[in-house]
Amino acid sequence: MRRGRLSLRARWRSFARDRAGNIAQMFAFALVPLLATTGIVVDYSRVSAIRSKLDSAADSAVLAAVSLNAKPFVAASMPTEASVRQLFDAFSSSIQGVTITDFHASIVSGVATMTVTASYAATVRTAVAGMIGVTSVAIAGTATSKAKTPYVDFYLLLDNSPSMGLAATPADISALQAKTPDNCAFACHQHTYDKKNKITGDDTSDYYHVARNNNVTLRIDVLRTATQALTQTATNAAIIASQFRMGVYEFSDTLATIAAPNADLAAVGTAANAIDLAYSYQDQRDSQTSYDVALPGINAIMTDPGDGTSAATAAKFLFVVTDGVQDEPVSNLPSPKPSGNVNSNRLINTLNPALCQTIKSRGITIAVLNTPYYPVTNNAFYNQWVAPLSSSIPTKLQSCASQGFYFEITPTKGISEAMQAMFQAAVNSVLLTN
Repeated sequence: MRRGRLSLRARWRSFARDRAGNIAQMFAFALVPLLATTGIVVDYSRVSAIRSKLDSAADSAVLAAVSLNAKPFVAASMPTEASVRQLFDAFSSSIQGVTITDFHASIVSGVATMTVTASYAATVRTAVAGMIGVTSVAIAGTATSKAKTPYVDFYLLLDNSPSMGLAATPADISALQAKTPDNCAFACHQHTYDKKNKITGDDTSDYYHVARNNNVTLRIDVLRTATQALTQTATNAAIIASQFRMGVYEFSDTLATIAAPNADLAAVGTAANAIDLAYSYQDQRDSQTSYDVALPGINAIMTDPGDGTSAATAAKFLFVVTDGVQDEPVSNLPSPKPSGNVNSNRLINTLNPALCQTIKSRGITIAVLNTPYYPVTNNAFYNQWVAPLSSSIPTKLQSCASQGFYFEITPTKGISEAMQAMFQAAVNSVLLTN
């Protein structure tokens, strides 16, 4: 018995002296805090990711709240705390492991602005830290969205060059081609001249009149009615005096004023009756689309933009409606002058986005509506000079537009619908302030 006890003591002394045993003990003692630390790191990363998602949901909710209605400052269409919470829930519904413990939204509306602020509090269940008694972590966040620029000046720069004499739809193209001896889809507008080459009147036998006499709608006709509809939309959307002013300009190789910026939108709509196709020149050279004239010209007309808090400090939007093909005399170009491609003095190319950047750098927002050519493949001139540019035109026009303000006609969205979308995008411009 004694021998057995001595043997046990010897064994214990041997274990105490064994380094391997000490390491095992030390590892066992250290394992618990090591696991706890690892769990905290894992849970911290998870909580941070969930908080980021909830912040994004709050941002999206307040942004949507001020963007959903075209008249964000009208009491009848104001968001409510319940509607903002509904938006927040929709944006955060896919986030797992979180419980929203509190939500509050405030809506502050004045004559010129509306601000929506949302605050949330939540708890996130921990995955590993519960082993040290931390079963959840509390988080919170706030987001604010403010509707701005209630006072806006709109400048409409409309392409009325001969290319806008293209029949408006495939059906109109077919109708015009059927009535022209050379199957032309363009309604050229021409003067008559005397022997001294002085204008004597309209050439009533030109294709413009053929289109008129056969009820063929041209793109310039659609542009005219779309502009008039836009003035009515702006009238209906305005909720304070002189909130919107609108000026209308048309360009070919020159820039012409249809209506100077005016808060009397009905008068602007009446003036828009004058929007019409530019006359072709007597020599029929057709080099009558110059962005090098139009964009610097309208830039000189537009006054500096403000913050939109008053009519005197109105924000500025330039709407450019064009097919994106520049066709101009080389003699009109700034030096050093490039060479022509059709002939020595005629150049067909695309818009230079640098002209737009000069305007945007002033703080003026440019919205561009691309009215692309229908492929007139039976027209040799189109095939040689326009078709090769077709793939680059949208890229150049999109570079001209401010971020989010490029629009394009589609089979389901014509000129009028696209111009309405441009207007809505402008008046609903918002700034996410937090």
